[in-house]
Amino acid sequence: MLLSFDELMHLASHDPEKLESLRKTWISNAINSAPKHNQRRLRGLQFQIDAARELAHNPISSCLRISSMMHDEFSKLRQALNQDESENITQEKKATAAVIPFPLEFAE
Repeated sequence: MLLSFDELMHLASHDPEKLESLRKTWISNAINSAPKHNQRRLRGLQFQIDAARELAHNPISSCLRISSMMHDEFSKLRQALNQDESENITQEKKATAAVIPFPLEFAE
């Protein structure tokens, strides 16, 4: 069940417990609909996100903590991709070939 932004705002101000229950249900549904081999990792990630939310003193702090987590993971991904790319470039430079001289009689 998807709700409009206005409906979510109404729940946030009038029934935050119901909004939290919906949030948990939607997250659970999303994880359960993922391939089985990804579900354990997704539950672990959600645990980390929930812990960051609990440690935060307010919603802005929560948002900043989760954003920082995302940026850290993105940085790791970028490093892994760049490392793989630099390894490929190094391997390409190592590849050598014999240079065959072009006969002059065919040049005319």
